[in-house]
Parts: sequence; C-alpha cells; structure tokens
Amino acid sequence: MAAPRRYRLIDAALQPHPHLDEEYSSLPDALETAIHWSRLLAFDPIQASIGVEVSTASGGWRTLQNPTTTAAVATSCVERSNR
Repeated sequence: MAAPRRYRLIDAALQPHPHLDEEYSSLPDALETAIHWSRLLAFDPIQASIGVEVSTASGGWRTLQNPTTTAAVATSCVERSNR
C-alpha cells in the first residue's frame, strides 16, 4: 500500500521554507498555512515567495508549484487538483 501524500512549503531557493518547514497531510492545509503566514508575517518579498512540494512513493519530494506569491500558488494548485 502506498504511503499517503504529504506536502511541504518551499522558499525562493527551492529549499524547505525556513518559517514553514513542516509536513502537511493535505494540500489545502499547506496552502492555508502559507496564506495565513504571508498575510501576517511575510514582510520580505523573498520570504513571501512560497512554493509547494509533494512526497513521492520513493520517499523523495517533487515540486508541485514553483515559488511565487501565495495567491498565485493557491490558484495554481487548486486548478491542478480540479483536473
């Protein structure tokens, strides 16, 4: 049985985000956290640039959305999940 997908937020350098470095059980949970954090605490445009990675069956990570504004990440990820 395949492990459930996990999601994590990445920064502009494609590394785990320094302030949001945790694994999320769903894409909506990850996006909600990113949007909330960026509205309240992201004063630096570089830090506010957030992307999303999804876990792979082999235990690695694959980029789902390159870092951009949280509004653009949310829109793009929702569009992909509706396909």
